[in-house]
Amino acid sequence: MPAENEIVAELDLGEPSQELLDWAKENIREDPNTKCQLLSDFKDMIYSRGECIPIRSDDAFLLRFLRSRKFSLEAAYNLFINYHNFREDNPTFVESVGFECLEIAGGYDVINVPPYLDQAGRRILLYKISKWDPDNYSIDDAFKATLMILELAMLEERAQIKGGICIVDCSGISTQQVLYCTPSIARKLVQISVVSFSIV
Repeated sequence: MPAENEIVAELDLGEPSQELLDWAKENIREDPNTKCQLLSDFKDMIYSRGECIPIRSDDAFLLRFLRSRKFSLEAAYNLFINYHNFREDNPTFVESVGFECLEIAGGYDVINVPPYLDQAGRRILLYKISKWDPDNYSIDDAFKATLMILELAMLEERAQIKGGICIVDCSGISTQQVLYCTPSIARKLVQISVVSFSIV
């Protein structure tokens, strides 16, 4: 397992290229002439409505929600609230979680992020369900690793702009593995992949 500084070194933390910014303007309505005002309006909306206590409210953090929802303030706000509600409802997935959860996931080869991007320039998150042994690797560990990966991915402006793709390989899945996939687990998967996080 790579060290923390090696993981960070693999992230694309540089400024987005002009080509990527042009793509963002055309595809997600990111306009440099209105971005600052939208960020200010977004921040005002968060504090005036008071539906959550933000873990952060700096522009870099808020921008990822706006980008994910094509700079629609209301849609970005809903995502922001869902994100905070998920964290509040699932503290074990976010508190005291470190890079060791990635080591566990990688060691069992259940969750992977390949070093390459897909043809659209998006990060890929790959689940190999048949490799999951519920007796040795809990579903909570899988959620922790997934959330850590998503948070790391969202540090990349490319990922904020282009998004990501999740592939779930269910080939070879066993009955035992299916039995662990309860409605509660399915609901959490939907929360993570659709309504609460800003990359997938």
